[in-house]
Amino acid sequence: MIAGLLLASGASRRFGSNKLLAPLDGRAIVRWSAEALVSAVDATYVAVPTRSHEVRTALDGLDVRWVENPDAESGMASSIRAGVASLPANAEAVVITLGDQPLIDASLIRHVVARWRETSGATRAVTTAYADGRGHPTLFGAAVFPVLRTLAGDRGARELLDQLGDGVMVVEVDGPRPLDVDTPEALRAIARQIAAR
Repeated sequence: MIAGLLLASGASRRFGSNKLLAPLDGRAIVRWSAEALVSAVDATYVAVPTRSHEVRTALDGLDVRWVENPDAESGMASSIRAGVASLPANAEAVVITLGDQPLIDASLIRHVVARWRETSGATRAVTTAYADGRGHPTLFGAAVFPVLRTLAGDRGARELLDQLGDGVMVVEVDGPRPLDVDTPEALRAIARQIAAR
């Protein structure tokens, strides 16, 4: 079973309100991100803060499992810890994506999973490298779960990927990383990208 973990616990400090709920072409930002992940993995887990009624409402009707992260204010690592700790014993790998990246590509998520399966799970992680740097989605095999459950800080799993060295497969992606909706300006830029399609 390949699990998906959507990180949806951010504080939205720069946005001014909960960016995950901001509307984009008729849907909340977080719903765009969640729909892509749900369509590409076997089971999707969404890490949210303790008070997350509005995010839950935004994902109403999607087949997701909720993971409450009471330590959300401490940063991204706490959501990864909580999410990985909640995975069932039969999870072979987890694909991590961000709730504030509405243009994450579902076909790219499926490609990352397929590349990992080609190695019969021997690869410890698969990450994506865009023209402007490493990004999401990133997959971690179950052998790395114990380490993910000990992460700390707000850098997510970047340092772990560095430590894994040759155990990481890199999927090259043409073009820049999907924009994070950190500011209203970023949301407007994403809306322009959608309008230009």
